[in-house]
Amino acid sequence: TAENPNSTYNTSIVNLKPSYSTKETARFRLFVRKQNWSPTIYNKATETLNSEVIDSAYYRIFRISDGYEAIPYGTGSEQETKMSYDQSGSYFDLDMSLLQKDYAYGLSLAFHLNGKYVEQPEVFKFRVEG
Repeated sequence: TAENPNSTYNTSIVNLKPSYSTKETARFRLFVRKQNWSPTIYNKATETLNSEVIDSAYYRIFRISDGYEAIPYGTGSEQETKMSYDQSGSYFDLDMSLLQKDYAYGLSLAFHLNGKYVEQPEVFKFRVEG
């Protein structure tokens, strides 16, 4: 599909919890829609809202208190922070034992669109506990 080079997106994480245990692996599921999307009356009456699928979406995790990048964007040849996607949209699993307990973290997203990485404005916050 041809993307509008000026497309901007509203992004949310539909299953974000305020805190996670270091003993769990959490699945973060994105909901993405174009910012200028405005449904018609027909759309509202007949469709459930589906997430846009961004096939090149990446994440990074940083500590809120000092900005330390716990998991930087992995956009190189290994693409270690590239998200998976299915018919419901993009998602990724994160082993919380990789993060220090008793800290708050921020999650940022970047989409690879039209040959460049575009960091999304939203920051999603959560805490890791023992």
